[in-house]
Amino acid sequence: MLQRSFLGSLLFVCAAAFAQTSFPDHCPDGSTLPFASIQVAHPIDQSCGVEGAPSAPANSHLQNKAKNNFCATGASGQPEVITPQTLVDLQAKTTIPTGQGKEPSDRTPLLQLGEGKLVRMTAFLYEAHFADLGSGETVNCNGATAALNDVHMAMVSQADDQECASVTAEISPHFRPATWDEIGNYETYNATTKKYTPSAAMDARLRAQAYRITGQLFFDASHEPCPCGTSCTPARASDWEIHPVYAIEVCRAGAKCDVNTDSDWIAFDQWWNSLTPLKKTRGPHRHESERN
Repeated sequence: MLQRSFLGSLLFVCAAAFAQTSFPDHCPDGSTLPFASIQVAHPIDQSCGVEGAPSAPANSHLQNKAKNNFCATGASGQPEVITPQTLVDLQAKTTIPTGQGKEPSDRTPLLQLGEGKLVRMTAFLYEAHFADLGSGETVNCNGATAALNDVHMAMVSQADDQECASVTAEISPHFRPATWDEIGNYETYNATTKKYTPSAAMDARLRAQAYRITGQLFFDASHEPCPCGTSCTPARASDWEIHPVYAIEVCRAGAKCDVNTDSDWIAFDQWWNSLTPLKKTRGPHRHESERN
């Protein structure tokens, strides 16, 4: 009896430890992740749970859990259509303090503004890169490499907009599809110079058309907005973002790129795999916040 009790306790402890360190590949209702047909399992999926680094502060755990929501739903299952300006307007309505270490202990005001909604947005890509290389983020258990970090996408309303007018879409490393990694390869980071360098060929390919991005509406309280007219980094017009990204689509050639017309869009995975592989040549680049 004592042996059975000990074994039961051991199994409970092991199960609890596993629950804390593994990332679910399905939603609580049993449904699959939004991109299940192309998802790829990665080591981080077994080593970093939905609350991120165990040593992170409680408020960070709360934010990380919100940030790792792959199960947002919309009315009748449909995402709510937003624009980059929607995220800028939400920023103006948000009054909680922001910045590293200022994550709120109560996200109710953010939920009231829409955090957790399933949303969809059309925009153009300004730039993209694997974020937080070297230091990592608590949400991803402070991993240092590209495979352990988000892909940051700066999205703008018009192709010729400035980076400081951009809003953010973030691709989580969890179960990230292989072709979505290619977006992160748009730029590489030099830890010595602290500069990002893009591939000229990737720049021409990835910025040539509009995107339709679907995912969760989320407020990243760890950052401060850095809109046009300010001198800070990273340049962005709002802390409201689409995070995590559930689907990435590219406007079909010759289409009107209407956000509500599915036939105007092709899945990024399908589009990318139909293209001739690129030879990645790099040229100099600086973000606006790094320019004189």
